[in-house]
Amino acid sequence: MLEWFSNLDSVWKYCIAGVGIIAMLALAIWVVDAIRQMVFRSKFHEQYGVNLPHSVRIKRYRHEDDPIGTLVLRFPYWSAAKRDGTRDQRTKNTTICYQKSLIDIGPWGLSDKNPLVMYRIALDLRAQGHAVGYCQEEKIKRQSVMEQVNAQRSATSVANIVAQFRSQPTDFEPFCADVFRNLGWSAEVTPPVRDGGFDLKLYDPHGVSFIAECKCYEPTHRVGRPIIQKLQGANTTVGARGMMVITTSGFSRDAVTYANQVGVRLIDGDMLVRLCAQAFGESDAQPVPASTFALTRNDIMQHIPADMWNMF
Repeated sequence: MLEWFSNLDSVWKYCIAGVGIIAMLALAIWVVDAIRQMVFRSKFHEQYGVNLPHSVRIKRYRHEDDPIGTLVLRFPYWSAAKRDGTRDQRTKNTTICYQKSLIDIGPWGLSDKNPLVMYRIALDLRAQGHAVGYCQEEKIKRQSVMEQVNAQRSATSVANIVAQFRSQPTDFEPFCADVFRNLGWSAEVTPPVRDGGFDLKLYDPHGVSFIAECKCYEPTHRVGRPIIQKLQGANTTVGARGMMVITTSGFSRDAVTYANQVGVRLIDGDMLVRLCAQAFGESDAQPVPASTFALTRNDIMQHIPADMWNMF
């Protein structure tokens, strides 16, 4: 029996020694990796003039890649999520699934699970004169911005405005919002579903509230009285100080009479063109600066579930 305990004691000693060796190896690997990361960060800074946060992992490829960098933003998500991306409380053990955003430039590969950090690095690289291609989110924003700019530049006649939005009439509402923003107003587009009977919430430069309905019609079409009645009915709930209907066409005689009675401002196609001229001026003479396509923090946060925002 004593011999058995003696053998067991020896086994425990070997186990403890083995665990100690493994721990020392793990520590050695961690130290070597930390030193390697520090050296790589220093070399990256020497080459590109950008400091990397400690959360960013950096690796070096054997062969230098294309000098034009690539940026891929990836966003965290819940393993079980609702339609809006937030955590599904009905599912137990729901976890956050992190995806690493990536930058590859020259011989270097960078990664971090925080897309805001990686996008900041991409902007810093560009500021230092290094080429980093647009990520998918920037391409989408660029397309959206250029569509808005093209709409503004073509808003020199009713026919041009109608042609611009004929295939996508719902884009007319954001366009009208841009018109008022450029005139110094605050403008918000209501959701396309359950919009409450109006398309825009507006505040003039003095803070007076308005709601507006936007209708992109062919010039021969006339907006009738029912549209104005619907807007007036919506305002019984909203309580805005003013109301307006904006259209690319005109208004029926009955609609004009009723609008005057209830105090609704009417903006027809010709007046809209004049407002566009005031709002956008000679915008076609000015190139669109590349900074216009840069993502804001809010742009990036829209890709992250709302119940994770406090983590970023």
